[in-house]
Amino acid sequence: MIDVRKELEDHIDLKYRDFHMKSVPGVSGILGVRMPDLRRIVEDICKGDWREFLERPAEFYEEHMLRGLIIAGAKMDFDERVEYTKMFLPEINNWAICDSFCGSWKVKGAQDREKLWDYCLELIDTDDEYGMRVSAVMMMGKFMDSAHIDMVLELLTKKHHDGYYYKMGAAWALSCCYIKYPEKTEPLLFIDTLDKEIRNKAIQKISDSFRVSKEDKDRLKAKKKML
Repeated sequence: MIDVRKELEDHIDLKYRDFHMKSVPGVSGILGVRMPDLRRIVEDICKGDWREFLERPAEFYEEHMLRGLIIAGAKMDFDERVEYTKMFLPEINNWAICDSFCGSWKVKGAQDREKLWDYCLELIDTDDEYGMRVSAVMMMGKFMDSAHIDMVLELLTKKHHDGYYYKMGAAWALSCCYIKYPEKTEPLLFIDTLDKEIRNKAIQKISDSFRVSKEDKDRLKAKKKML
């Protein structure tokens, strides 16, 4: 096993640390190691006994990130990955670890993919801010297809949590729904059950997209003003 702490310390970038601290306010223990270096360290850990590494306590932000990336990407079967995910969920306390974890989470085959869908349905009902964000980001990244879009839209527009980071994750996912399925998504952006902050942020993200026409952006903004 490589000396992970030394590897982290050898790749500290103080300017990046200062920048990243501003993007994840309130998160402590940030060393300032860039994601490409973290992914390289993950590759080295996964060549050895990565399960032993996961048994170690994490002290720094980057160590939590490493744990998440290993759980998301190391070679294991689906059920083991879910069990490690359940163990890891309490460590997710910011959007950066959440989204990097979700984006790296490997699933193979239709059967495992549907198991992951079922797990996303569980998570969105947990009433936990980051558990629900994991569900929303997973849906956005892995279930933006014709078989799941109707349920994805229903969940994102009807599930509620006061946590800012769930709301922003749901808004991000809804903006991606609109880009791929505008006819299905647009009416649901204006239903009464949709949280106002989620609606406003989703429309903002849609307006920032280069894949949406100016006409569509203007129409959405006009509808929002009428509410």
